[in-house]
Amino acid sequence: MKKRILFIIPSLAAGGAEKSLLNLLRELDYSRYDADLMLFRREGLFLSDVPEAVNILDAGEEYLYFDGSIGGCLLYCLKKIKPLLGLKRILYALSLRKKESVNKRRTVWKYLSSVLPETELNYDFAVGYLEGNSIYYCVEKVRASKKAGYIHSDYSKLLLNPEFDREFLLKLDFIMTVSEACAESLVNVFPYLLEKIKVVENIISSSEIKRLSTLGPGFPETAKGIKMLTVGRISPEKGIDLALEACELLTRRGIDFIWAVVGGGSEAEPIAEKAKSKSLEARFILLGEQKNPYGYLAQCDIYVQPSRYEGKSIAVEEAKLAAKPVVVTRYSTVNDQIEDSVSGLIAEMNPQSIAEKILVLIENPSLMNKLSRNLTESSANYISGAENLYELIED
Repeated sequence: MKKRILFIIPSLAAGGAEKSLLNLLRELDYSRYDADLMLFRREGLFLSDVPEAVNILDAGEEYLYFDGSIGGCLLYCLKKIKPLLGLKRILYALSLRKKESVNKRRTVWKYLSSVLPETELNYDFAVGYLEGNSIYYCVEKVRASKKAGYIHSDYSKLLLNPEFDREFLLKLDFIMTVSEACAESLVNVFPYLLEKIKVVENIISSSEIKRLSTLGPGFPETAKGIKMLTVGRISPEKGIDLALEACELLTRRGIDFIWAVVGGGSEAEPIAEKAKSKSLEARFILLGEQKNPYGYLAQCDIYVQPSRYEGKSIAVEEAKLAAKPVVVTRYSTVNDQIEDSVSGLIAEMNPQSIAEKILVLIENPSLMNKLSRNLTESSANYISGAENLYELIED
């Protein structure tokens, strides 16, 4: 008899965890497992790509309004005559404004969880596929023989409350994370959870990258010079502001290049305005969210990841599989992904160093070729699969 698995994530918006989950769902052995996917919001760039074998659940209409604007929710409550829901939404908004504390986290989750439905089925295995609310939901709202939470980044860099998270992590059978460095970060914060922490790397499909690269858009034919690419949310942790400043430095050096940035986010508009104020809008191009960035990846000469922190960046792993010379910043987990001068170049976390490393590659085509050859050889031995997750399910 097949086992039933539940995956939980807020939505399928563009992001590393969401892409990782989509790749996993594509690889899952449906002759062995039935899969349900709980989305708090049934939306996101990748929603239409979920395999047909997956049964999609959602949190329902009340949650959609509750998790939206307070004005929209209160109007909904008036129309539907739901005064208690309206009161909860007001108290939820007030609790969000409180100073950080365990009590604040408990109060926020109490009101949010009150509009999240419990699952109807009993599952053999359930996984909150993203740190935070997905894990809290898995612990409190799901009936399952085994439960896991998946933390996709360096826990010490996340804006979470360890004292509050402890209450939930203790109730999990497994705490999954994407790399040894991320596992070490978790152990440092929660040493008593050592036996529960398991490394389950993100699943990346080399064949899918190659297939999609022939279908997606790419750099314009008029693009001249070196083509560079960055993929990631335009938010502070991804360091797109550092990339823009590095772009300005390279421009001053007279380098002929175009730098494409795929991703949306909270800082997109300010970054676009800053690029325009520096007359860099034709060189530093913000493409917004792209369901298929692989045409750009296939055509780029250098891939740049200017992040302030990462778990194990899927974008970097995809660039490596495409054998693109990579420049990354020295975020805390970078050594899990890049060996300096072997699989890429590691820059310090400032615009000057990022620009210098890019310039080293541009001025040394032989080094670019060497990095590409090394990556091609290592990608030949790359094995992508869901076996490590199967081991936890069957354990």
